[in-house]
Amino acid sequence: MLYGQTPKWIDRLERLMPGLGIPNLALYLVGAQALGFVLALVDPQKLDLLPLDPYWVLKGELWRLVTFLAMPLSTNVLWMVFVIYFLYFIVNGIEEEWGEFRTTLYVLVSVLLTIAFSFAFRLPIISVGPLESTLFLAAATIAPEYQILLFLVLPVKMKWLAWLAVAAIVWELIFGMWLERLYLLTMYANYLLFFGPYFAGRLKAYHRRKKFQRDVAAGRADQDKPTE
Repeated sequence: MLYGQTPKWIDRLERLMPGLGIPNLALYLVGAQALGFVLALVDPQKLDLLPLDPYWVLKGELWRLVTFLAMPLSTNVLWMVFVIYFLYFIVNGIEEEWGEFRTTLYVLVSVLLTIAFSFAFRLPIISVGPLESTLFLAAATIAPEYQILLFLVLPVKMKWLAWLAVAAIVWELIFGMWLERLYLLTMYANYLLFFGPYFAGRLKAYHRRKKFQRDVAAGRADQDKPTE
């Protein structure tokens, strides 16, 4: 996934279900947001049919298990242009790096975690902001030095936006309500599932490097000791 740090469970799943990948997944996610935005403009009351609400799902409105992905992140035209552009950019970038299977799996796990949390706490999900944030963090981890045009104007490296996103997450974890904290932990567990081995590998490499440097320094110190 990154520098050879691919979680083994993903490798096994890819061998078991090679046909899981959805080509051009970015188009489906962007299309869902666009349809939700158009619906908000044409008939805002119909938006009530989109959120993931366990109560109504159990009453037979099964489409909500998918249509919550169409809940628009904004009703402002200019902002939605940026949202759609950015969403397509990050998901397409992930797919170019990972391929169809792993990109689809990453999104699918995010969706399943969202559904599981919603039903566990009987909490309606009315925004896909946290889910799309996990997609952005994945893209920023894959290509931290890549420069994008923020708001289609300001050039910014992905890693700096990622650090801002992490700061916002930490803020919510510290000052948010306990249910909000649990929701964030549930959503970003997906990111750790996929990138945990990569960061663990980097941490091990760091400790090995430091140990080597200490050993070298100790060896030099022994050589510099005066002999009697």
